[in-house]
Amino acid sequence: MTNKTSLRRWVGTKGWPIPILLLITLVLNILALTLPFLEIHEALKKPIPYKLIHSVNLMWTAKLYLIAILILVFSIIFPFAKLITLFFAWFMPWKSTSRLKYLHAIELLGKWSFMDIFVVILLIALTYKQQWISSTIHIGVYFFVGAISLSMILSEIIVTIAKREAQSGHPRRYVPNYIWLIREYFKVSWVVPVLAILSGVALVQALHANFLQIHQVFFVSRTYSIYNLGEMLTQLHLWVLLCVLVATLGVIPLLRLAILLIGWVTPMRMNGHNLMRTVIESLSRWCMLDVFGLALFLIATEGKSLVKTEVLSGLYVVLVAIGLSYLLGAIAIAMFNSLTNRATLLDEESVDTQ
Repeated sequence: MTNKTSLRRWVGTKGWPIPILLLITLVLNILALTLPFLEIHEALKKPIPYKLIHSVNLMWTAKLYLIAILILVFSIIFPFAKLITLFFAWFMPWKSTSRLKYLHAIELLGKWSFMDIFVVILLIALTYKQQWISSTIHIGVYFFVGAISLSMILSEIIVTIAKREAQSGHPRRYVPNYIWLIREYFKVSWVVPVLAILSGVALVQALHANFLQIHQVFFVSRTYSIYNLGEMLTQLHLWVLLCVLVATLGVIPLLRLAILLIGWVTPMRMNGHNLMRTVIESLSRWCMLDVFGLALFLIATEGKSLVKTEVLSGLYVVLVAIGLSYLLGAIAIAMFNSLTNRATLLDEESVDTQ
């Protein structure tokens, strides 16, 4: 019979900050819903501040149906569903395997709540210094960024604790040898560093490539790239949104690639490789070029009812960077799993190697 235990009981008194942080996250989510979030000013119309929950109605009224549905799911429903899952995972006695299954699911979906933030950034950019339309963000945006960021951090912490609890009864032992990943399955392992370099080049190109242009009468025609968005946010002194943009689309993805590349060509014991894998997987959940790509696609297609735009070739550069990132991750994880199985010692095997 499989034992059930709660993470709160397994961790003991050292886990006292977790419930407090969960409550803080809940409060931040409620404030993000109830405080003004975004205000759009259109010529000859009275500006109306919208709360996050009203932004769904705003997008729906503007015939941005898919954006409205995704905001409802990932920005309103999912954050509270995630918090409920984290509360249950911490306080309720669950089987380790069941707990990890649910935690992994919310961990993978967590970053998609940032789609609303990227939609806001793109709307601000499209209406920046236009005569007929403009937009202003309000304090609700900052509470939302805080709530989603804190919930993702808490998810990382709780998943890490849940993994340790699951492995506490039967810890894995590995061969003590140094392992050089690039030499393992060399016929295919060389693909990883090559893909990492190509992915880095594509990412840098994606940051500077123009992906969208305003194409509407009486509007100032501008082209937009991720780099241009950063400049615009700097001019508007929107430092929190600038940090989100720079960190999730530039710094963290490049750091992930650098760690993967260094770890792949550096001999380490298996515990070192496992630590590297944990760090890379954690960083991957904060790499949001795919989330930005979805927000961009929605603005470029459905957003035309608000501001007419034309897709530029830079969008395909962004898509290539996203595709290479996913391909690199899939291949690297498959090789890690194979290596872990090969390097794991069975209980009856001796760990003494001369």
